[in-house]
Amino acid sequence: MISIKDYEDYIQKSGDNFGYRYGLFKILNDNFTMYTVSYPGSYIDITPSLFFPKTYYIDSDKKAKKFFSNKKEIIDYIEENKTYNEATTLRYYHEDYRKKFDDITNSSDLLISLYAGFISKYCKALLKKNGVLITNNSHGDASMAKLDNDFRLIGVVNYQNKKYYLKTENLDEYFIPKRNISVTKELLEKTNRGVGYTKSANYYLFMKN
Repeated sequence: MISIKDYEDYIQKSGDNFGYRYGLFKILNDNFTMYTVSYPGSYIDITPSLFFPKTYYIDSDKKAKKFFSNKKEIIDYIEENKTYNEATTLRYYHEDYRKKFDDITNSSDLLISLYAGFISKYCKALLKKNGVLITNNSHGDASMAKLDNDFRLIGVVNYQNKKYYLKTENLDEYFIPKRNISVTKELLEKTNRGVGYTKSANYYLFMKN
C-alpha cells in the first residue's frame, strides 16, 4: 500500500529537483486567485490540495492508482495541513491525460505541467480563459507553450537559496536559443526535451487567452 509517508518521501527526495513543492504552490496561491486545479501526470504529488480547495489529479501509473485509492487517508492529511477554510474536493482519474475529460473541461484556474510531457498541448482545454499554466522545460513543455498562440508568458519562478521567487518583468529575455536553431513544435515532439536558452527559469507561467 502506498501511503502519505511515501508521498512525503517522494516530494522531498525525488519529486522536484529544485526543492519542496510546498513553496512553489504557496507563491502561486499568494499571487493569484485560484480555486480549481488540474494536475495531469501528478503521480502521487498532492501538494496542490494544501492550497487549492478543488483538485483534479490525472495519472495512468499503477502506483498512483494505489495511492489515490487511500482517499480517506489523503483527505485526512489535507484537512490537517491545508491553508484554506473551504471544504476539500479531490478527484483522481486513472487515465492517459491525452484523452478528453468533458466533465472538467474549462474548469480550472491552474494547470500543472511538471516532468510529464506536453501537458500544454493535450490538456489546455481543462483551463478556463485567463487560467494559468505552470510548467518547466525538462521535456520541452515550456517551449511548446511559448509557441502556442493560446498562451502568453506572464511570469517565471526561480528557486534560489531554498526560496521561490516570482518575476513578471523583462520576460522577453527568455526563450532566446543559445544556438542558431529554429524552435518548432515538430522539433520539440521529436526530441522530447527542452531547448537550451541564453536565460532560463526553473518554472514558467503562461495565461490562457
